[in-house]
Amino acid sequence: MRHLTLSVMGLFLLSAVSVLAGTMYTESVTPPADATYVGSETCIDCHDDVGEFYTHSPHSPERALAIPGTDVAGCEACHGPGSLHVEGEGDGFIVTVDQFAEMSGVERVAMCTQCHTGHELEWSGGPHAGSEISCADCHADQVHFGGPVVPAKEYRNKAEFCLQCHADQVTEFRLPFRHRVLEGQLACQDCHDPHAGFPQTGWNGLNEMCLNCHTEMSGPFVFEHDGVSGEDCTMCHRPHGSNHDKLLSQEGNGLCLQCHFEPAFGSDDNWTVGSVSHGGLLGSEARCYDCHTDIHGSNVAPTFRDQ
Repeated sequence: MRHLTLSVMGLFLLSAVSVLAGTMYTESVTPPADATYVGSETCIDCHDDVGEFYTHSPHSPERALAIPGTDVAGCEACHGPGSLHVEGEGDGFIVTVDQFAEMSGVERVAMCTQCHTGHELEWSGGPHAGSEISCADCHADQVHFGGPVVPAKEYRNKAEFCLQCHADQVTEFRLPFRHRVLEGQLACQDCHDPHAGFPQTGWNGLNEMCLNCHTEMSGPFVFEHDGVSGEDCTMCHRPHGSNHDKLLSQEGNGLCLQCHFEPAFGSDDNWTVGSVSHGGLLGSEARCYDCHTDIHGSNVAPTFRDQ
């Protein structure tokens, strides 16, 4: 049975790869049947400015890097076979910059991932998938048709490159309690992979990302807090920034009482929670985690107190 299951999984993966291969950029361009490849040297005879742009870059025509499994290399890997364009002195078939602009984000990504195959599978589950953002929108300095963003190399703080588009996060990173991204102590890439989503190796990739740094919260604990073990960290914390300490999504007691609320809870029953009176504490503006210090989990007490 186990071997049968593995065989079925293998067929599924092969099917998935076949679907992706069917959306390859070279197929979506559909050049004329009589168009042939002439090589980047022929292109640069006229487009010497483009050749200069790519000099000493990963896309340098001199490197003649080909689409894996083919002989198609250099300029024609993106622009298609150039023979008709050359014969027509610029009027024949070629995929132009204007055509790139008219393509969907999926098609533009397919143009890049036909060579950058390592990003092909992960892109579909990534944060930019389906947003009409494509590789060239971020890697504008790597393609000669440019893009609207300032290249990453122009920033001393890597995060500022991402914040060109993610402007909402700029405000969050200026709140009183925050991850120190604007100060350069952290980068967006420390938590986010721009090409792929959060890791899928465990039950919750987002939590795993947080626990890479906050290892003291990872457990396992003798007494686990159900609200922690069963939810995302973001149920209680705002990872970019907050007006509340510990990056809490709201004031501490209000946050806890969303779950730890009992129908009769109030001053009339002396603020009883879990059959224990909290009147002398909550009435003096104490916070729940002043006493329940091990709120993520404890090896000592089921009430998450330190003793």
